[in-house]
Amino acid sequence: MRNKKWMHTGLAALVAVPLALAGCGGGKGGGNQAEGTVSPSASAAPSAAAKKDPIKLTMWGAVPVENGPQAVVDNWNKENPDIQVEYVRFVNDDAGNLKLDTALSSSQPVDMYMSYDFGLYEKRIKAGNALDLSKFTDYDVDQKMGTGASLWKVDGKYYGVPTQKGLSFVWLNKDMLDAKGLPVPTDWGLDEFREYADKLKGDKVWGAAQSDYYFNVPINGSMLKQSLLLTKPDGTSAFDNPLTVKALQVYSDMMFKDKSIMPHTEQITSKPALDQMFVKGETAMLFSTNQIFRTTNNVKDYPRTFKVAAAPAPKVNKDQTDYINAGGLGDSLSINPRTKNPEAAWKFIKWYADKGMLPMAAGGRVPSSKDFPVDQAVSLMFKDVENTYDIDSIKRVMFGSLPLGLSRLDKKTGSEQQVIYDKVFSRKLTPEESAKELARVHNENLQAAKK
Repeated sequence: MRNKKWMHTGLAALVAVPLALAGCGGGKGGGNQAEGTVSPSASAAPSAAAKKDPIKLTMWGAVPVENGPQAVVDNWNKENPDIQVEYVRFVNDDAGNLKLDTALSSSQPVDMYMSYDFGLYEKRIKAGNALDLSKFTDYDVDQKMGTGASLWKVDGKYYGVPTQKGLSFVWLNKDMLDAKGLPVPTDWGLDEFREYADKLKGDKVWGAAQSDYYFNVPINGSMLKQSLLLTKPDGTSAFDNPLTVKALQVYSDMMFKDKSIMPHTEQITSKPALDQMFVKGETAMLFSTNQIFRTTNNVKDYPRTFKVAAAPAPKVNKDQTDYINAGGLGDSLSINPRTKNPEAAWKFIKWYADKGMLPMAAGGRVPSSKDFPVDQAVSLMFKDVENTYDIDSIKRVMFGSLPLGLSRLDKKTGSEQQVIYDKVFSRKLTPEESAKELARVHNENLQAAKK
């Protein structure tokens, strides 16, 4: 799944530290004899044994230090004086990932690092830049993280621990729902989503809003069960199916018949800040991810008087039993095989996954470990604003047991998918024609990948 809007960050400069003492370049626990100490050959013995230097590790990640990572390493360093961790930030874009990959293949200090995209993660494994974690037998990733974790296996092995749940869901203005007598949905399809949007729309209020990516969610989620590549058993594209047609038809009807969601061409032209539309009460529902916490929690800059609730992403049909919620687990934390301290790095990763990433929860990152203290995470997520949320619905969606899956659709088809949506929502293609066009371009790219 692509990271659309919630991983936009600026490139942080590396602090100037002696490379020999950091991460892979150091951390032997010793070091050169310090100036001024007595030589072993001298007649007088030292008064006390030299204190052993701590192991030093570096962890690379893309989240800004102030959004949790610095608090994480500060907590660890306080509890573990013998193993000290430094956080180094890279930007999760092409340039930032190239910087990380270059560091991994050189002598730069990288002991642990995050992968946010499966394709990049797999390339790092094939390049020999991720340690096979099967050598460690004291932590069962499948048991801790659930079935969604297995999507991060390569050749049946883990080379990273997926530490975060990343799922798409619908945010709702609960006050508007209450005014219409509508319950917070716990299981619904696009028909029900359309019905809610139609009932909730009003003067200068859209029933629902979403960016381009979220058209993928019900469509792709209907195919994930049969293949992460969104293909049929014969290896051809699965896009040309009745569920794809229905999803595109429902959205078209919402735009042009019900007028409950902003027409796509208008949204492309005006480029509205959808999260701000939601907190201002200009849309009753917002299809999004946990990235919206940054806005909904910021009641100082974006004051609101209504409660926020959450519902799972709608299926195409409510009665679908094979639907997989597009999203899955992410933030896969790996160990660089070149580290001099793999055991120390592994100790940190286990701690991070089970409890250490708690400060990250304040920024909306949902821990995936079943042993994570959920109530503490929720408390941090909504500190000082908990009364402005319907907490039960948030916990049900974000910490529940929804089936999750990560699509491995090739990037070229993913890009062309958006172009085709532009055509169907500007009435240049019918939903039926769009489904066939999606399958055509997908099949072309599948064939090209075999050459």
